Amino acid sequence: MTDLSVTSTDSHPAAVLARGDYAVLLTPAGGGASGFAGYALTRWTADRTRDADGYFVYLRDVDSGEVWSAGYQPAGRAADEYHASPARGEIVRRDGGVQTTLHVCPAVEGDAELRRITLANLGDAPRRIEVTTYAELVLNTPAGDAGHPAFSKLFVQTGWMEDRQALVAWRRLRSPHDEPLWVVHRLLDDGFGAPEMETDRARFIGRGRTLAAPAAMDVESRLSGSVGNVLDPVFSLRRVVTVQPGGSVTLVAVLGAGRTRRDVEAIADRYPDAATASKAIDRSGDAGSADAAALGVPESWLRTVDSLPPIPERETPLPVIPRIPAPKPDGGAEPEELRFFNGFGGFSADGREYVIRHGAGEHGPVRPPLPWTNVIANEEAGFLVSESGAASTWTDNSRENRLTPWSNDPVSDPHGEALYLRDDASGRFWSPTPGPVPGGGAYETRHGFGYTRFRTSAGELEQETTLFVPRRDPVKIVRLRLTSTADTEMRISAFSYAQLVLGGLPQETRGSIHTRWDDSARAILAVNPDRGEFSARVAFAAVVSSRGDVSWTADRAAFLGPYGSPEAPLAPRTAGPLNSAAGAGLDPCAALQLSLVIPPGATLEVAFLLGEARDEAAARAIISRFRTPGAVGTALEEVTRFWSDLVGGVQVQTPSPELDLMVNGWLAYQNLACRVWGRTAFYQSGGAFGFRDQLQDSSALVYLRPELTRRQIILHASHQFVEGDVLHWWHPPLSKGIRTRFADDLLWLPYITAFYVSSTGDAGVLDESAPFVTARQLEPGEDEVFLFPDDSGQRASVYEHCCRSIDRSLARGVHGLPLMGTGDWNDGMNRVGREGRGESVWMGFFLAGILDDFAPVCEARGDADRAARYRAHRAELGVALNDGGWDGGWYRRAYYDNGAPLGSAANDECRIDAIAQAWAVLSGVAPADRAEQALDAMEQHLVSEEEGIIRLLTPAFDRTPHDPGYIKGYLPGVRENGGQYTHAALWAVRALAQAGRTERAARLLGMISPVSHGRTEAEVAVYQAEPYVIAADVYGVAPHVGRGGWTWYTGSAGWMFRIALESVLGITLSGGDTLVVRPCVPRDWLGFTVRYRVPGGAATYEIAVTREEGAGIRGTVKGRPLEPVDGALRIPLAREGGEHRVQVALGREFAPAYVPE
Repeated sequence: MTDLSVTSTDSHPAAVLARGDYAVLLTPAGGGASGFAGYALTRWTADRTRDADGYFVYLRDVDSGEVWSAGYQPAGRAADEYHASPARGEIVRRDGGVQTTLHVCPAVEGDAELRRITLANLGDAPRRIEVTTYAELVLNTPAGDAGHPAFSKLFVQTGWMEDRQALVAWRRLRSPHDEPLWVVHRLLDDGFGAPEMETDRARFIGRGRTLAAPAAMDVESRLSGSVGNVLDPVFSLRRVVTVQPGGSVTLVAVLGAGRTRRDVEAIADRYPDAATASKAIDRSGDAGSADAAALGVPESWLRTVDSLPPIPERETPLPVIPRIPAPKPDGGAEPEELRFFNGFGGFSADGREYVIRHGAGEHGPVRPPLPWTNVIANEEAGFLVSESGAASTWTDNSRENRLTPWSNDPVSDPHGEALYLRDDASGRFWSPTPGPVPGGGAYETRHGFGYTRFRTSAGELEQETTLFVPRRDPVKIVRLRLTSTADTEMRISAFSYAQLVLGGLPQETRGSIHTRWDDSARAILAVNPDRGEFSARVAFAAVVSSRGDVSWTADRAAFLGPYGSPEAPLAPRTAGPLNSAAGAGLDPCAALQLSLVIPPGATLEVAFLLGEARDEAAARAIISRFRTPGAVGTALEEVTRFWSDLVGGVQVQTPSPELDLMVNGWLAYQNLACRVWGRTAFYQSGGAFGFRDQLQDSSALVYLRPELTRRQIILHASHQFVEGDVLHWWHPPLSKGIRTRFADDLLWLPYITAFYVSSTGDAGVLDESAPFVTARQLEPGEDEVFLFPDDSGQRASVYEHCCRSIDRSLARGVHGLPLMGTGDWNDGMNRVGREGRGESVWMGFFLAGILDDFAPVCEARGDADRAARYRAHRAELGVALNDGGWDGGWYRRAYYDNGAPLGSAANDECRIDAIAQAWAVLSGVAPADRAEQALDAMEQHLVSEEEGIIRLLTPAFDRTPHDPGYIKGYLPGVRENGGQYTHAALWAVRALAQAGRTERAARLLGMISPVSHGRTEAEVAVYQAEPYVIAADVYGVAPHVGRGGWTWYTGSAGWMFRIALESVLGITLSGGDTLVVRPCVPRDWLGFTVRYRVPGGAATYEIAVTREEGAGIRGTVKGRPLEPVDGALRIPLAREGGEHRVQVALGREFAPAYVPE
């Protein structure tokens, strides 16, 4: 290899060192990637400004506590001398009396890399040095990991080979066609002691911290030894060595990969000690040509590190985070009392804000165990923001058209957007949000409906920062209100920083973005001509202020500085304006600086805008509109009024405040803002419409905004193929998506349409015309294809679309049950019926219910023949379900292609599944005795009140010889694989209510409520996730039992709203003109109240339910008696406005009776 030593002032080329199927990317700062046969072993993001990812070695002087790293990254500490030769695989640095030499090379024998760390003591006293390795594990393609890291991580397990003193990890296979991948890691020295170890990234870094100063490098910290199902896997080993004066010590870190456990065991055995491994390095000679294929990294990503910034020299001051004096006690009012305060936060008195209090901790403001976020959106744009202030903004499509980066990292919660304030007199700077540069005082975060507000004080400056999107414009507004309590004027600079993406991932778009300053708009404008349907759009960033000077830069490298970060940016600690750099070829950002003078005792209000419009003229118009005096405040008032009006449509007061808080706002908000409009969240950023997903979400809007349900029905009908199948999901605006063999997707159209018509009486939706799309059909053996469908030129009524969905779903297998295809509701069961013979018991119940609901629709339209055909099929299904679907003690889940049952007592894994039992009751197919048996079995095997969860299935898939699909690849107990999948848990509650189990339905619904998992600090320590929004899943196997999974982006929000209102409180709509009351509440509930506002009108109904003796139900409206019909009260809805009070007397023994269909 060519000898290329570079000093800190040279250009720094990175190098790829490859041998066979193994390759290493090494940058001069010590960053880079390790790859094997096209798979990423370690995580790396192409980022020429920060270069902060890689496989690292930390060093700590045990006696002094001083920490540095073998390269400049990740510790970011400048050395006294620093020489890097990536092409030779070598970095040498001197820090005082210690010289560190890192030598990296692919191994000659075996698919592995060797990293030799040589520590030389140049001083006259012994040095005890702690050596710690760190690598984030991927075991996936780089693109597969980058698109959704949290998902990718769920398939990786770790272990410890005691006999070899080695860490091992492997990827659980999602498909039989996947190639196995194993990795091994050792840290060798010449001693014989066992190293410390860690494979849990959260434990290593620490919540809210970064690799620059991780928790594992704190004084006296020890690695925890965690292995197994760690959820976020890393490799880290630690040894302590003593280096005598004038002497040196060598350690070698081994990282190897293979297709089997035996392969990686052989790699571990090949290097028994440091001496052997070091000799192998000396014999290695030149690595092969710099072929990046083994890394699997796209060439475009590699080009971003062709030219990296110089390594900072020791003279450069290290970034210092200023500690701002805490505010002086004001002797004012006591803090607001919060409901269900758990040590981190609680609900405001009216329940419409969740308030998080950040006390000052040793490493910054105290944070909850995971990011507690808000999703704020309108129909065109939105953003996600965590309690730290970290945010991601989008317009039109939250996956395909992000303006700023989306983070899927709950540990560090990095900032792609940031705010800073600087006291220009002292040079001290901090953030008015808890991150990324906290001041010294306490912070408060208030997540509300349509906004998030932060409050803090620094010295004599009170700060309030409010983030929101207007009701209609595609722009995010950050309103900053600064109040001086000083008796002299203050000179403050306010900075807004946003890393620009203008697409999906920064590493994909960075080279395509063009920026410029527009003098007429006084704004930064940015375009990305290479982003397909969004290419013409113009992003903008601007300041709204009546005073102060504005400077700007679109150069991220200039704002953050070489190897800088949002936690330690260069610009706010540098006097003077920003550098006004823009154009193509930069690492793009939108950074603005506003210099202000605040008179004594004055309050100033400014705003920062970040948005995007269809063209430059539209962008200028939006900016101009919000520069109109008072426009920002008016827009915020409009937003809060909109959400208050929407969630106010249904208000309840019950003996369960955990239920009330969710029903009275948070569920409806989560459903519309996140699921329907935003389609993104911290743990999953879809951007697309799911055919089954948003249809179900829209059903909950029947009670609040039925016109949105109607619109969603027509939209989804427009994404049906001529043949009757549908796009499983599609990305707006061009409807690119996937055609699949999923069996249930298309049936949600008639299911939701029938519910909508029954509830609203709006049969006119059935006559609405919607097009069919067309595209190539799936080939034999092809499970799915991503495509751009065309307009077929054919149109039909929504009614015909619904019928075509049903007709396509009537095929049955040998047991008389619907064919499962490559999955029904459970996407992970994608190989149960892949060969075309597998059958779904759950689909049988689902289809039976749809046929019951839709046959009357057919009759009402005069389509008697079709109605008769549907009823006949329904009758045959009922027989088949109670024959082949019954297992003896409960209902089976499905049949594999080979005829073997799934969800049977005969199975070793997945012996029972919740949705089969629930829908046996919900469909009315189960006879009364079998309904009782099925629900008893569900409660016995799947409900755990001690753990607070209702499992989807048990036992989890792990080693069964059957292949149900990628669900088996999930870690046991995670998501659908044996955890609580809340969607299904809510259906279980609905079934209990429908069967008249009044005590259990309400009790378990309260148990599922996130409020019940976050009432105390102890509960938060287990659940960890937000206690104010529903989670898609809760983990069900140790060591993570009870931990909340992916929050916000889940159909559980809409279903929980419906089930609380319809199934437990017993309030439903009929025909748009009748309110039906049929409660299913516990005997110890003495009463409850529901306040319902009729959509589109001024009429409000207050339904007050009280208890009396007996088993009946009776009521009055304005004193007029109501006669029960089939155990329910039917209340005619007035067309005129006004208040209508309904009194309901409910017998203590009243319970809805289960009536099989």
